[in-house]
Amino acid sequence: MKKTITLCMLALSFCAFSQSKNEQFSLEGGYGASIPVARFSDFRHYEFAFRYMADEQWGFKFDFGSDKFRKKDVPNYGSDYFRVSAQVVNNLARTFNLKYHSDTRFNLLAHAGLGYSNMKSQRYPGQDNIVHIIFGVTPQIKITDRVAFYFDSSFIMNFSQDYDYNGARYKNETDPPSVGKLLNLSAGLVFYLGKNQGDSDWR
Repeated sequence: MKKTITLCMLALSFCAFSQSKNEQFSLEGGYGASIPVARFSDFRHYEFAFRYMADEQWGFKFDFGSDKFRKKDVPNYGSDYFRVSAQVVNNLARTFNLKYHSDTRFNLLAHAGLGYSNMKSQRYPGQDNIVHIIFGVTPQIKITDRVAFYFDSSFIMNFSQDYDYNGARYKNETDPPSVGKLLNLSAGLVFYLGKNQGDSDWR
């Protein structure tokens, strides 16, 4: 684990000081709500991401999300869920020339990709390993050349999910593993790295 963290820090340092004029690197962190579709919501969602923009329109990001689903005063209820994803990012404001028709302090990104999810029930031992797809939109507001505020809405589809978000296990004979749906609503900050700052988002 320590080696992995060290390698990540070295990679970030290299990225920050070896940029071409069109590249942009940023770190993102946010907090918000998890909403299993048509069930319940909980403000126990955390997320972190590293985003790289190759030019003013296209890039990619690696992100991590963590959610806890609980029901107050009900023991052994709920689950712990985390995910990692690799996603393509598009700057919609530039793709549709929105920056020429609005204040340049506002920006809009779209993202979509694949990832791995892990769910641990509070009722049963063991873990559920899941493949997911994720897509969403991210409005941004510029604060400084190196910091921006964002609001993100991401929809996640988990394939072959064996546990419900309340921690119950699906019975294969009558209720086979299904496609679990999850909506994350979050807000946080973007920190731009390197000499180009937030040029791809705001130039």
